[in-house]
Amino acid sequence: MAAPRNRFMRFIIALLWLLLASLGAGGSAFAHASLIGSHPADGSIVEQAPAAVRLDFNEPVSPIVVSLTDAQGRHHDLTAVVRNETIEIPLPPDLSRGSHVLSYRVVSGDGHPIGGAVVFSIGAPSGSANSPAALADAGLGWTLWLARLMLHAGLFMGVGGAFFLGWVAQGFPVGKTARLLAGILAIGIAAAGLSLGLQGLDALGQPLMALGSSAPWIAGWKTSFGPAAVIASLALVLAWLALSAPGVGQRRALSLLALMGTGLSLAWSGHAGTAAPQWATRPAVFLHAVCVAYWLGALLPLGLAVRQAPREALPAVRRFSAGALVAVAVLALTGLLLACIQVETPANLLKTAYGQVLLVKLLLVGLLLGLAALNRLRLTPALATSGSRWFVRSVAAEIVLALAILAVVGLWRFTPPPRALAAAAAMEAPTGAHLHGPKLMAQVTLLPGRAGPTRARIAVASARAEAVNPMEVTLVLSKPDAGIGPIERPARKAGREGWHVDDLVLPLPGTWQVRVEILVNDFEKVDLEGTIALKP
Repeated sequence: MAAPRNRFMRFIIALLWLLLASLGAGGSAFAHASLIGSHPADGSIVEQAPAAVRLDFNEPVSPIVVSLTDAQGRHHDLTAVVRNETIEIPLPPDLSRGSHVLSYRVVSGDGHPIGGAVVFSIGAPSGSANSPAALADAGLGWTLWLARLMLHAGLFMGVGGAFFLGWVAQGFPVGKTARLLAGILAIGIAAAGLSLGLQGLDALGQPLMALGSSAPWIAGWKTSFGPAAVIASLALVLAWLALSAPGVGQRRALSLLALMGTGLSLAWSGHAGTAAPQWATRPAVFLHAVCVAYWLGALLPLGLAVRQAPREALPAVRRFSAGALVAVAVLALTGLLLACIQVETPANLLKTAYGQVLLVKLLLVGLLLGLAALNRLRLTPALATSGSRWFVRSVAAEIVLALAILAVVGLWRFTPPPRALAAAAAMEAPTGAHLHGPKLMAQVTLLPGRAGPTRARIAVASARAEAVNPMEVTLVLSKPDAGIGPIERPARKAGREGWHVDDLVLPLPGTWQVRVEILVNDFEKVDLEGTIALKP
């Protein structure tokens, strides 16, 4: 009897290692995508209507919706051609003079939608060149959060509970417990399907009322959450089958596969699973999810069993407690790894929404660990003598804390991690101005090209584009319409990269007057003037 069991365990371990290897090897490294440039550039004026608009992103994206509002107010639904990080959108051939707004909505590799607009004018600007206002629907965000909470409860408590009954709770009366777990699994299956449509609504930027159409379901499937939802649903169904399986071996095999499916579904999409390096983050998310399901899934069956028969349940409580020590250790290591990758620096714990959510989660996890330690050290030994009342109350408190943790974690769906914010800031689209004079010309580039802290790069050449080597270069910026006088900064020589001005702060968006003062030699100085536009 031992030999078949050993062969079965070796097969499961081998399958687990293969799954972890495939998680680490698959996919590319994704953060939140951001637009790094467009042609025509945002805010530019062109003499002739372009045949197409090209959008360049910092990572591959999938377009969901692309549309054009032309200078006459007409709406055009457009199609896009995808080439890795670039999408090209052919434009209608009959565009008139004036300002046009190209609105886009794409999905990045972590499944999150990104929207924006590029404004360009043919001949001259006309009217107000603002992008159409998006339809705001606060109810969609809360509904999406609630659906994810129910899905995670089904995966962690439903699948984890089925695993507990199959592997730990030998000899438990499982009738009432199995019915409760089946209900949790059913809620999880419904939430997985609903989340797919809600994900599509979020990707399309549509209100909650549009859920009845087919478009959001198709859009949701196209995101990385589509396959993840299918894997999660399969895991929930396997756990439901495990509850009613006739034999011990079948219950164990089905519940173990369901547990592995839980880890795989969460590692497939989301912030943490799609962060670089994926050979570390995907297996870390997988192991983290599996250990969470082992821990949280045992709480409801344990509380019911101890309430009914405390002394008979004591061996199973001790078996779970021994396994929980390993689970907590793995949770701590994988959680620390993922937090270091996502948060990057301790300061981001306080100054970003993602870090603040993480701090609240850690506080709740600390309370949960305290209750778990109390159960192991004081209340579990007391089951043999003094009854179960305090143990059951402690487990009930753990369940409440577990649900609170899942609710807090659901907020991460709406808070980009600091590493994604840093990547987007690093890839922020620059803005520039070309200044030309009879003898010299200069290219001034601000990076990022938005109001606030920025850096200036200045390239100086002769009027014939020949290299020159001036003695000094000074950058002067002013915004007379806002009462901002000249901001004068000396530039430093940076070898072949030209001249740099760091730690520059331009507080307001809009058009700025720019002047570059070039000291050619002790007797000659050249001033080049022009304007440069800053985004909000």
